[in-house]
Amino acid sequence: MKTLRRCVLPITCLALAAAWLAAGPQASARGVTLIQESNGTVKTYSDVYMALAGQMLTLHSPDKKGTLRILTGACSFDKSVEHCLPYSVTLTQAGKTHKIAISHGSVFLNITNEARHLPLSSDILAPRTVLVLFTTAHGTYVTVKGTLDEVKS
Repeated sequence: MKTLRRCVLPITCLALAAAWLAAGPQASARGVTLIQESNGTVKTYSDVYMALAGQMLTLHSPDKKGTLRILTGACSFDKSVEHCLPYSVTLTQAGKTHKIAISHGSVFLNITNEARHLPLSSDILAPRTVLVLFTTAHGTYVTVKGTLDEVKS
């Protein structure tokens, strides 16, 4: 696994996050995942099932053919918003699991029942919402946002 840099939110991720947050609340409890390849191609996955169990965030595609697992660590709290680093990311598709090398990123969790401000931002995370931003070692930007469908301690 590639070591995470100290700068967890580069300017490009901040711009993507601001645009994503400005889009407003989601229509359903499921999340959306955006993947921007290094060549500029953007793929959008809607109705992503999102579950949090301890420090593991699991995302399932609507057709249940793909699963992305994000293991977090080095977490801190700013009021009630948890900010963590993504330590390990794996993608399972067609029965095969692939480890994804991460360059840098952040995971923000608001598991309270009230909207909360993101740290050092005027943007707000809705109740039970997760925002994930990370860049792979190959230059792919991944953004995930949505309301958690399931939370286990």
